[in-house]
Amino acid sequence: MQSIRTAAAAIAACAMLGVGPAGAASHREAPKIALDPAADITDVYAFVSYDQANLDRAPADRKVTFVLNVIPGQEPGSGPNYFDFDDDVVYQIIVDNDRSGGGLSDLVYEFRFKTEVTDPAKFIRPVALAPVTELEGPRAAALASIQRYTVAELRDCRVRDGELRDCRRTPLFGGRALPTVPSNIGPRTTPNYDALAAKGIFSDSTSGARVFAGQRAETFAIDLGAVFDTLNLRVETPPGAPGRPPLPVNTVAEDANDAMNPFGNNTFSGFNVNTIALEVPIRSVTLDRQPAGASNGAIGMWARTLRVKRVNKKNKLVQVSRMANPLVNELIIRFGSKDRWNALLPEQEALFVSMYRDLAVGDALELVSGVPVPNAPREDIVSLLLQYSNGTPGVLSDLLRLDLNVPPTPVGQIRRLGPFAHDAAGNPAPTPFGDPAGFPNGRRPNDDVTDIVVRAAGGANFIANFVGDGVGVAEKGVTASFPFLPTPFDGRNRRHIDPGE
Repeated sequence: MQSIRTAAAAIAACAMLGVGPAGAASHREAPKIALDPAADITDVYAFVSYDQANLDRAPADRKVTFVLNVIPGQEPGSGPNYFDFDDDVVYQIIVDNDRSGGGLSDLVYEFRFKTEVTDPAKFIRPVALAPVTELEGPRAAALASIQRYTVAELRDCRVRDGELRDCRRTPLFGGRALPTVPSNIGPRTTPNYDALAAKGIFSDSTSGARVFAGQRAETFAIDLGAVFDTLNLRVETPPGAPGRPPLPVNTVAEDANDAMNPFGNNTFSGFNVNTIALEVPIRSVTLDRQPAGASNGAIGMWARTLRVKRVNKKNKLVQVSRMANPLVNELIIRFGSKDRWNALLPEQEALFVSMYRDLAVGDALELVSGVPVPNAPREDIVSLLLQYSNGTPGVLSDLLRLDLNVPPTPVGQIRRLGPFAHDAAGNPAPTPFGDPAGFPNGRRPNDDVTDIVVRAAGGANFIANFVGDGVGVAEKGVTASFPFLPTPFDGRNRRHIDPGE
């Protein structure tokens, strides 16, 4: 069958690129971070920008975008106190450009926030004032406070116990304190939110960077309730073998239709997140500061959040959350190790490698479906998630790996299944190799990592039958321009949509 051969070839190609399937998003994945939403990294993304301006650039001049999302599951109407970044949290995006497995000594982008209360006498925010049409000043008065942030580039740091020392620090955007974009409160308070959000995109002529920090709509789509009800994925097909739950099978046409939710409920329909998005020239993240090529084009990316804590009678920044490949902490790391995993560095993943080899989620898929999965030890998962290239010796590290040489896919051709993408007849689409610019080569906001990981964990039988959670791309679809996540749902008119609605 053509689709099986295509999927098998995609897995092999991902292994050769040194990028591999992970899982879904990171929402409330560990006991301690579930109590700290402002530091809880929900998703990270790394991709060559796919807006028209970047498509029109010569490959040597193209740019790459990194995204860090926090504060999961924002109900848009949750006033009067809406959703801000935390002034006491340091947010970092890290790039490993020498394949050492870490990146903290290579390149770090650091974001720090500070909130100014502009009207402490206000009863609630907002109330009985003119609409918010600016990020600062009189036309932002209804907000009662303004949150601003700075961006710095850190290189050549010395790393000790996860702390950065003696870094070569370069302030970006002229060292200015940039205003964040507030939550989308509703049509009376934020009547032209798209225009307001556009004012929160800032450019740096010196570095060639762009940045955005503020609220966006959640693009990650998954039937999360079904996944964590012991992989109780919904089905629309007749039951399989007597006494066994059937596999949640898409038809080939359903699987090819990214806009269709044939039977799954998107848990995050109608919800928002807080987004930090940074776009920089590709040549600024490669090891030799040159355009991407065969020797320097593969990078690894991860993100972390840190809080000041008292350690040995001294205040120090302590890592409280990290993320690269999504759903690792939820579905691979065992319960008693989840908080420890969040506190350690990617290059310490060897401490957890037995959990990758003994893939509990694979065993669970076989248990609930009765369909065999590959036997342990799962060296395929270790190679795909923790190494730059299949079988190449080196430090095992959890990084979201991206080949910067792969050109971006135009918006109209983006497919949620990346290299597994196909048309309604099962043939690779949009190209003979599917959509190679998508997950697991980096990750874009609308890539369907849930279906990809289920198939990778389940093996050939799951690939052949288009097994998934029955959820495609979120209802707002693919956003064509920076910051690449859509306008957030507003607090007054939000809806949470189930299939068929």
